[in-house]
Amino acid sequence: MSGKILIVDDEKTFRVAAQAGLAAEGFEVRAAASAGEGLAAAQEFRPDVVVLDRNLPDADGLQALERLRADPEDAPLVIVATAYGEVENAVRAVKAGAYDYLTKPIELAALLATVRQALDHRRLGHRARGFSGAARRGVERDFCLGASPALREVVALAGKVAASPDTTVLIEGESGTGKELLARMIHVRTPGRSEAPFVELNCAAIPETLLESELFGHERGAFTDARRAKPGLLEEADGGTLFLDEIGDMPPATQAKLLKVLETRQFRRLGGTRDIGVDVRFMAATHRDLAAAVAAGAFRLDLFHRLDVFRLRVPPLRERPEDVLPLARFFLAPLAARAGKAIEGLAPETERRLVAYAFPGNVRELRNVVERAVILESGRTLSPEAVLLRPPAEEHPAATAAGAGGAEGPPPTLQEVERAYLVSLLERARGNKSQVARWMGVSYPTVQKKIADYGIEPGG
Repeated sequence: MSGKILIVDDEKTFRVAAQAGLAAEGFEVRAAASAGEGLAAAQEFRPDVVVLDRNLPDADGLQALERLRADPEDAPLVIVATAYGEVENAVRAVKAGAYDYLTKPIELAALLATVRQALDHRRLGHRARGFSGAARRGVERDFCLGASPALREVVALAGKVAASPDTTVLIEGESGTGKELLARMIHVRTPGRSEAPFVELNCAAIPETLLESELFGHERGAFTDARRAKPGLLEEADGGTLFLDEIGDMPPATQAKLLKVLETRQFRRLGGTRDIGVDVRFMAATHRDLAAAVAAGAFRLDLFHRLDVFRLRVPPLRERPEDVLPLARFFLAPLAARAGKAIEGLAPETERRLVAYAFPGNVRELRNVVERAVILESGRTLSPEAVLLRPPAEEHPAATAAGAGGAEGPPPTLQEVERAYLVSLLERARGNKSQVARWMGVSYPTVQKKIADYGIEPGG
């Protein structure tokens, strides 16, 4: 089961343990230590489920819950964490719109079970609702940022295939270019499917032993832990779109079964005896060269032909430098707000450096560069000194061949980034170490020790 999970809790030990435990199960997880950070992260990350502490340092958990549930069309399900014995708080949270609650200390098994139940509940809701309102507008905005001819061409082609609701789409592109966003945009533009679910399966993120169960579902008793029947993602996507990300990493046995579904639009759950029909548009994405994979015997030729009906290529960022600055400004605003900084824009030299850089990690790397720069920046404009880019030797070979420039000097060490982050928090808190400790989710003595270890003087 895939899904986006946001943990909002000021207790660092719980945040780290919960994030690691959920990530190990294949979820995409982010964490925040305060209500402010959590709300900013939710706006950018768009989680399916939020695990929200009832007692946060900067706001009451119920206030954060109300903000998270403000848009009923695109609201995540919220699991509230309360202290042991605070039954009244738990009841208030559920009445305020929480999906469920857990009492601390929370066992990982209980957290995983509740998160899975919440995701099942949300997916059932999406069967009837699909994309609408703010979610639809957000998908259009996120992919269409930029004005390069290369991007406009992709958007135009996507609009044409969106008008053909049953056509299978294969999206190619390097990692970090936005293939999933393009798939979502096609879905929300497709008549007759846009109100139905968009269901995603990352073929590279789920162990081979679990992939078929996730895709096809299973009947009770199909395997040792199958205590109840479970519909698969194919059934959840009925009427809408099934997006198979990193299709090039799908195991051969699953490739054969998927081929049959593409041919017949029917399948069987694991352990099942009856065929189940589905009305689904298939979209697949890969950063690999599937034709080369076919030649190497790593991907089925017949499946490749079934998928390769309408092919789209998302160009890497180095081929559309006109889009770098609009994207950087788009990322800057929420990241600065999340960090509590009044950064108003990019310095001219910063703009020149960003446009000259090849971004081998594409849009994802650009976002990471901006986030790191926000942490390091202490002024009101993002300065070139805060923008840390890979040395040219570490860039993508194609990017280097294109003649793109890189940053001067090596990337920062973890200690350098942490020191800069600590300095920025001290400035934000006007030297209040207790407040810094709360924001970092550590003890006051730990903050004092880090200040001494890094040799941070009063005022920076």
